[in-house]
Amino acid sequence: MGERAAKEVAPLAAVADRERPRLVTHDPRGERICRVEYHPAYREMERIAYGSGMIAMKYTTHDFSHASTVTGFALGYLFAMAEAGLYCPLCMTDGVARVLTRHGTHEQVMHVVPHLTSSDPATLWTGGMFLTERAGGSDVGANETIATKQSDGTWRLNGHKWFCSNVDAQAVLVTARVDGGGEGTRGLRTFLVLTRDNPGFSIERLKEKLGVRSMATGEVTLRDAPAEEVGGFGAMTDMLNLSRLYNAVAACGVIGRAVYESRHYIERRQVFGRPVIEWPLAQETFFDLEAEHIAALLLTFETIEALQRADAGDASCARLLRLLTPIAKGVTGKLAVPCVSEAMELVGGNGYIEESPLPRLLRDAQVLPIWEGTTNILVLDALRVMHKDGTHEMLFARIRKHFPRETDALAYTFAMLDEGDARGWIDRLARLFQLTLLVEAEHGEYADRLVSRPLGLVPGARVWT
Repeated sequence: MGERAAKEVAPLAAVADRERPRLVTHDPRGERICRVEYHPAYREMERIAYGSGMIAMKYTTHDFSHASTVTGFALGYLFAMAEAGLYCPLCMTDGVARVLTRHGTHEQVMHVVPHLTSSDPATLWTGGMFLTERAGGSDVGANETIATKQSDGTWRLNGHKWFCSNVDAQAVLVTARVDGGGEGTRGLRTFLVLTRDNPGFSIERLKEKLGVRSMATGEVTLRDAPAEEVGGFGAMTDMLNLSRLYNAVAACGVIGRAVYESRHYIERRQVFGRPVIEWPLAQETFFDLEAEHIAALLLTFETIEALQRADAGDASCARLLRLLTPIAKGVTGKLAVPCVSEAMELVGGNGYIEESPLPRLLRDAQVLPIWEGTTNILVLDALRVMHKDGTHEMLFARIRKHFPRETDALAYTFAMLDEGDARGWIDRLARLFQLTLLVEAEHGEYADRLVSRPLGLVPGARVWT
């Protein structure tokens, strides 16, 4: 995957970013249709990504303890270095398959999941998650789409979804409000909408986005759209949390690509008689970027390992996962933008022009702190988890082995923490946990779970102290 991402996907991604998807609304006879047309470069990237098995390998057996969880995300990390746009549909497809496997009916699992987990473009269906509405973005409980049960027991959905990534997906999970279900998220249920030949499904337009332009995001209207019930709002939160983890992997990929691009340049660019990398300030800047990259990677894959173990039945890891997921997504998403910007500055003017991949990386990075919950929303989610079941004590115990004074200070301030101080406190917790992971990696404690040696850690980087 690393070789294919570098040699094949990266040049295809540049073309797909420039040649964006296009919505075709009418056929030659003037009949209303909803078809998204993609450049062949995008279709070729799909063949490489889905064909790699990064999703299919997770569903070859229902034994979720299999190491395919880590392997699939590792493949995704390498792919996302080359193309962040398509990594979102990959996420959505995996998410729908996961939710149906865990919450769906036997018929849904047998009929839909094999298509979502196919490595063959001829049989592949991609997935989508349509939550956001005009009335509710982060406040999902304000959503207004209505689900009505018919006399024959089937469901029809009516409403308008505002941000629909991978808008032409064939299998979509949609939230809708049911009669008598209550207010807020308590009144929402999760439904499966199969969009092929669905007369109630209509794509209104595609969004013009700052980044991830290769992937189609649009607005969808549902008019008596046939749908199948999957479960309550909790089913959708399973997909949302998986999406947050994918977001963290994408952030690591974007940061990693920026690190490698800047390193390749400054090792070869001569200034004042020697390569840029030989100047102390350039070294300090680059080493900081590299350390941020590795720390983000370790935090993300620590969370992925918790997911794998939780799926295998480890209750302690399930608790830890509920806290690590918003922290990993929040920290890495927020970090991606300044890291790419710093790499661009390190390269200089040649990093700012469109012939360089760095402008596209910067545009793509900006969505990462926004999608699947902004930083503030993730901080609130983390606080709720900590107050509910004290999960932060699990992190404290691990951090305290290496940073006892800092851990005691965190514990002391947590007791008097209010919402206005929460963002800085969560950031300090995350940074200390990242430092703990770095120390463990240096001492070889990670070797049996990630790699046979530390992941390119740079001695002397400031983060070590």
